[in-house]
Amino acid sequence: MKHRFSLCVLIALAAAWLGGCVSAPAPDSVSKPWTPPPRAQASAQAWQALRARHPDLAQPLTLAALADIALQNNPASRKAWNDARVAAAQVEQARGYFMPTVTAVGTVTRQKVNSSVAQLDQDYLGYGPGLQLNYLIFNFGGGREAAVEQALHTVYAANYTFNSTLQGILLAVQNAYFGLVSAQAGIVAAQTQLTDAQTALEFAKVRRDNGVGRELDVLQAQALVDQAAFLLAGAEGAEKNALAALTQALGLPADAAVKIAAPAQELPAAMDPARLTQLIDAALGRRPDIAALRARLKASESAIKVAGAPNWPSLYLNGHATRTYNDVWTGQFVAEKDWNYGAGLSLQWTLFDGLQTRNAKRAAAAQAESVRSQLQQAELAASAAVWSGHQNYQTALKKVQASGALLRSAQAAYDLALDSYKAGLLSILDLLTAEAQLALARSQNIGARQDAFTALAALAFASGTLDRDKLDVPVADGKP
Repeated sequence: MKHRFSLCVLIALAAAWLGGCVSAPAPDSVSKPWTPPPRAQASAQAWQALRARHPDLAQPLTLAALADIALQNNPASRKAWNDARVAAAQVEQARGYFMPTVTAVGTVTRQKVNSSVAQLDQDYLGYGPGLQLNYLIFNFGGGREAAVEQALHTVYAANYTFNSTLQGILLAVQNAYFGLVSAQAGIVAAQTQLTDAQTALEFAKVRRDNGVGRELDVLQAQALVDQAAFLLAGAEGAEKNALAALTQALGLPADAAVKIAAPAQELPAAMDPARLTQLIDAALGRRPDIAALRARLKASESAIKVAGAPNWPSLYLNGHATRTYNDVWTGQFVAEKDWNYGAGLSLQWTLFDGLQTRNAKRAAAAQAESVRSQLQQAELAASAAVWSGHQNYQTALKKVQASGALLRSAQAAYDLALDSYKAGLLSILDLLTAEAQLALARSQNIGARQDAFTALAALAFASGTLDRDKLDVPVADGKP
């Protein structure tokens, strides 16, 4: 038996020594990059999982179809979903306070007595299994119930945060989608501008060859062609960047071959300003991020009671059952088997704990006030976001109307200037000026439409009405 005990000690010491041999290497120099060992590189399973996703991208996708892909693939939604599952598990964990704690124990005791009288020497070995039960019947401070209430409101907050995350994904998809739509429209505008510049160049060459134009006119027209080609290259690059932003919002690699369908919806009319106050109040009742903060506040208020619960007595039910095997050598071997069991009630009341409970309760109360202030700040910010979103959309609609009128006027002016230049009534500078104004009008109209759609999406997000089923039928009156 002595040899077995010594062997166990040696095994424990060897395990501790081997564990201590593992060390983390540090960089050798302040100016030399660290060379990592092979085991330092984590596996790329997460990226491989992203690569393995193959949504149907064969056909051009509508905004609603893009939203479906994003909600399934964007890591933000998965993170928020798992956070909600963690909170739900914590509720079940808190409910465990209403259940007894049963602990299995095993004991081994050895005692040796060497007496001056050899016949009185003893070598005692006792071992056996047992069960211990501890059950909190009642806490007079209500801490057990408050702990469950705290966990429940925590899961409410996590679930509302999950909903808010989904709305954030929808907003990101909309912004990226309309950014790509505008970038593609920018390419069309740049190509049209290049065609117009080439037309002007051809007529300038014809007039020069017929002796009624100047070489300077040709050079000026050529400069405008080169500038249009330069702008077209920039527009094509902007489309690539916009596509990368969309694939990121979708939760797909940047090289995914995503094609989009042109938006079919028209911009709705702005809401009556008289209903703006009603929209703000309704938004504060709908927005999931505000609801999450309200749930956090309730959880923080329950945490105050949980923190103060140790100030009150607790009633416990205690029980135990142990089976002990005794081997005793007192000159001859004696084996005994004993049962030991019992049950009872105990009242535990911590009279002084170094003011830990008092300070924990004060900290919980301060935390609740902090969350309350955060909620009020978020409510003010939400009301400002609804107000600003409404004003921004009103302004964007006016810009769309003004840019449309400007585009029609600039197009008419360019057509007239081109005909007049052909007839020799205007100079090449007049034609190039009209062409530049037309290009600017096209660009402003594209930008104004993008601003209007993104302002509409921001208003829907601020008012809490952003919904996947209404992406292709937007509204601006705040109705869910």
